[in-house]
Amino acid sequence: MSGALKVVVAGPKGTGKTIISDFLANQTQELGGAYAEPTAGVRILEFELGGSRNVNIELWDSSGDNSFESCWKAIMTDADAVVLVYNPDAPSHDQQLGDWFEYFVKKNGLKDEQCMIFAHRGAGNTSDKFKPHPLFNRVTAALTTNASGKDIKEMFENFIRDVNNIKSRK
Repeated sequence: MSGALKVVVAGPKGTGKTIISDFLANQTQELGGAYAEPTAGVRILEFELGGSRNVNIELWDSSGDNSFESCWKAIMTDADAVVLVYNPDAPSHDQQLGDWFEYFVKKNGLKDEQCMIFAHRGAGNTSDKFKPHPLFNRVTAALTTNASGKDIKEMFENFIRDVNNIKSRK
């Protein structure tokens, strides 16, 4: 898609990046607990957000497996935004989220406003106990997937419009 916003979805392996990517790209109607096969390298979903100003999007669903780390630089080339996904209930993911933010956002010259974080707790976790990562105070939009699907789509659409405005000012 010529002129599309390039949005990279990244984070530790096994966090639900593919499920979230499919949901955001309207490939599925539910964010529920469906299992997705691990992504090998990257897969690209192209779609359009409607509204008063249509925005074409390339959503790059990248593998969180470190064996694909050699691909990450190429995946990030010309990226306009990053969506980081982590599981706040996984013991090492809080630390890893900071590393992913440093590599995918800061190292690539993106601003905090060009990053959205999903705290994806996975299927079956209905606990309200959730301690937001400190990065939640820095990025434009951050949420837990315990939110409704409609709220998640709305937050993502607002994030995309903000990123599109940043890109058009360059």
